[in-house]
Amino acid sequence: MKLRMRLLWLFVPPLLLVLLLVYFAAQGMLLARLDKQDERLLIAEAERLRALLGNSFERDANRLRQWAQAIPGAVPSAFPLDAATLGRSGFDFILYFANGEQRVSWRPLDLAALERPAGAQPLSLQALHEGVAAQLARLLQPQDVAPPAQLLAVLKVPLILVAVDTARSGESAESAGGVLLAGTFLDSKRIASLQQQLGGELTWLPSTTDQQRPVLQAELMSIGNRQVVDDRHQSIDLLFQDSLGEPQLRLQLTRERHLYLEGEQQLMVFLGVTGGLIGLAWLLIYLALEVTLLRRIARLHRELLAIGPTAAGRRLTDDGRDELGKLAREANRALDRLEQSEARDRAILEAMEDGYFELDELARIESVNPAFCRLLGYPAGQLLGRTFASLQETQAPPATEAPVIAETEPGAPLSARLRRADGSIGHFETQISRRHNAGGQLIGYRGILHDVSEHVQHQRQLFNLAYQDTLTGLGNRKAFHEDLARHLQGGAMPLALIFLDLDRFKQVNDRFGHDVGDALLVCTAERLGNALRQPDKAYRLGGDEFTVIVPATRFQDATALAARLLKLLAEPVSVSGVAIDFVTPSIGLALAPAHASEVDALVKAADQAMYEAKRQRGRVCVFQHSD
Repeated sequence: MKLRMRLLWLFVPPLLLVLLLVYFAAQGMLLARLDKQDERLLIAEAERLRALLGNSFERDANRLRQWAQAIPGAVPSAFPLDAATLGRSGFDFILYFANGEQRVSWRPLDLAALERPAGAQPLSLQALHEGVAAQLARLLQPQDVAPPAQLLAVLKVPLILVAVDTARSGESAESAGGVLLAGTFLDSKRIASLQQQLGGELTWLPSTTDQQRPVLQAELMSIGNRQVVDDRHQSIDLLFQDSLGEPQLRLQLTRERHLYLEGEQQLMVFLGVTGGLIGLAWLLIYLALEVTLLRRIARLHRELLAIGPTAAGRRLTDDGRDELGKLAREANRALDRLEQSEARDRAILEAMEDGYFELDELARIESVNPAFCRLLGYPAGQLLGRTFASLQETQAPPATEAPVIAETEPGAPLSARLRRADGSIGHFETQISRRHNAGGQLIGYRGILHDVSEHVQHQRQLFNLAYQDTLTGLGNRKAFHEDLARHLQGGAMPLALIFLDLDRFKQVNDRFGHDVGDALLVCTAERLGNALRQPDKAYRLGGDEFTVIVPATRFQDATALAARLLKLLAEPVSVSGVAIDFVTPSIGLALAPAHASEVDALVKAADQAMYEAKRQRGRVCVFQHSD
């Protein structure tokens, strides 16, 4: 991910955190307070509803009292009431109770218009009359005293009951006793009127034995606790009990949580506006970072990428006084030191007499110094990308070169025969060390190449002086004895040893000079070398004495070789313009282990056979034991 995207997303967690903190703070403080205000408003509406019902009770009681006073004569004599009188009273029924006797008058009722809780059983008029009679008898049973105005439930039908005493001043005691009760059933019209005044929804619920106890137990109408119905609505119950303390009905008032909902809506608007402002601030900060920081970083990045081996001296141009400017100046100083170090290393490598090279992890040449090119004769362009295997005299598979170098002990010298550009073979020594990156991973190798061709040539010259005859190029006496001992100890038997001597060689030196004699010896050595096959080898022991070692051969093959050499070396020779036809060889042959198994004994046997051949002139003699 790019830096600007990281910076852009860097502000997301703080933004979300701020919005979440604002939201939870508003939930815990603002919305909770608004919810409390909604609760207080709901309780106030419940109090107003209770007051409305109380006023209604009071009006009904006053109307009943006025109606009783307006009746001419005693109240009992007015019963049963006629329809017109009962209609003017405004009550659904009026009951007179005295001395355990009930007199009741009913107005025709529309049962369908009565308000009942949901799920109530079907109702009949007779059942309703019986229920009212039973309920009133229960309330008046303790004493014939007018109970207070109250709300009752008769077969789950709400009923406002008011009562007054019928005693009048100046009346006789016989006519004074009695209670006048009147009831009005709550129908849908009255409920709608109450809902219109309260601005809420009223629901009549049946009273249950496990219902919540009212806040004020002493009142006939008490207010319960507030309940949250859902996110939008709240409710509170008005609990009604009769004058005997028995629960009757519950009137549930349901209203919207206006303040809470409006506060929540305003909170969402506030959060949206706040989020937008924070996002705008976020964008402005990003643009400011883009102008003041990111562009400078991008410019520094481009300038750093442009700095390389082909752009020496190029530097970062940021000269600000902040951290980026300090970083650019420190980077420039580091580049100065790096270029100085590279220049010093380059001068050292160019002044070196030995070749310096660097390889990658696959042992391919990455860089060389001028001395390396001079030692091998190649230009640098032809060396880069090649492997050491392609430079060796005997090329190894490139796939095996890197593992061999990796397994080499760091600093241990390696010897190699490398082919120069002119086709010649040079002897070189090198020391390989590993290159690692900052993480410790192998990235290649480096080494120093030293030309040891002169040293190898000098060693060869010393070897030739010690083991080679300087005149003929054949092995000398020392090489002969060491090779013979090695063959005898190595089990190359049966082995044939041939001793050869040139007859009348002294006459050549005396007649033609030592130069011609030396030339004759050289010609003899060449004829010997051409006549032999590997691993047979010829030696010059000194003067005109030669010897041949024929390892792992049979007697017949050895005698046949000796006879062929005798014939070949007896042919005339023309050296230095002089024809020599009188020099013939004498050959002695000894076999191991048939004649001897030790070096000295076998040499002595072959020497004796040669002297026997010299006595007979131009012969091949095989060693014979004295017995």
